[in-house]
Amino acid sequence: MEWAKSGSTGGRFNLARSGIPPILSLDELPGGPFQPDLWGHNEWGHPKLRETIARMYGTKHEHVLIAQGTSQCNFLMAGAVLAEGGTAVVETPVYDPILRAVEVWADEVVRLPRRKENGYQPDPDELRERLDEHTRLIVLTNLHNPTQTALEPARLAAIVQSTAEVGALVMVDEVFLPMFAPDYRGHAFAFGAISASSLGKCWGLDALRVGWAVGPAEVVHRAYRLNNLLGVNQPYMTEDLACRLLNSPEAVSFMEKRRAQAVQGRALFDKFLTSTPEVACVPPPAGICALLELPAGTDDQILADELLKQEDTVVFPGHFFECPGCIRVSFGGPAAQVEEGLNRLSRFVRSRV
Repeated sequence: MEWAKSGSTGGRFNLARSGIPPILSLDELPGGPFQPDLWGHNEWGHPKLRETIARMYGTKHEHVLIAQGTSQCNFLMAGAVLAEGGTAVVETPVYDPILRAVEVWADEVVRLPRRKENGYQPDPDELRERLDEHTRLIVLTNLHNPTQTALEPARLAAIVQSTAEVGALVMVDEVFLPMFAPDYRGHAFAFGAISASSLGKCWGLDALRVGWAVGPAEVVHRAYRLNNLLGVNQPYMTEDLACRLLNSPEAVSFMEKRRAQAVQGRALFDKFLTSTPEVACVPPPAGICALLELPAGTDDQILADELLKQEDTVVFPGHFFECPGCIRVSFGGPAAQVEEGLNRLSRFVRSRV
């Protein structure tokens, strides 16, 4: 996160941004004008927004936490589950801020491999070997970050069942999942896990910083109480605006079409893979990102730095995801920029082999 905020992502051709292009003005959205209220009661989350998100998941509002993005929801829910201590099991490779958030709360963190030879699917049998009476939380991502692998439903069901047997909970960061499975009623909460998501990544509303987690009501309540020590309340205006947008069929349809447009960049990425046999990839089933394995011996950070300097093109170094020698590439931006960025990356990689 510090690398991303440092200006390292300022190249002309940005293949590092993991979300669809952001909506820069409310005037872009049909169904408006959208004028949120400045003030209202959201001590336990904006009531109507909680009800709206609950409907998306087919549940009730008391199961919904609202906080500042998926990251804060992950942090608060992990804290709520691990309030009295315990062990957490966290996938590897993983998006680093998820691991760091869990490390704050857990007495011990055990890692669950997502292996390339298994298509980056977690192995329920390997998980069972790591569970004991101290286990309280298992943390996964779906679509997997950084590979964007879709978690197979049968595996998720087996993981939730095994976890429940030792009295623990599963939490799944699903901020990318609507690109693959747009119906939230089939997300992890439907399997008995905690679902975490937001209006960033798949919606283009990153600037609102509205995220949510859906899980057991008692855990949600503890998470809200924990937030009394941190952000206290989300800005009411942001939650109110999010509520108005999610309840506008015209706005929702517009944002879904933008998501579909971003996913069309996959064709450009597939063309890149064909023209650049020097890299290896397990192609994801959906999403706008993928993990590329660089030629043997390549330092991913050095490559990223030199690519930016020589080709004005940005990629995400893989070591930030526990994948040294790899880079994460995103292809959901404007088609012309994505195509040129991938062409420059291909040329740069081939020139070094």
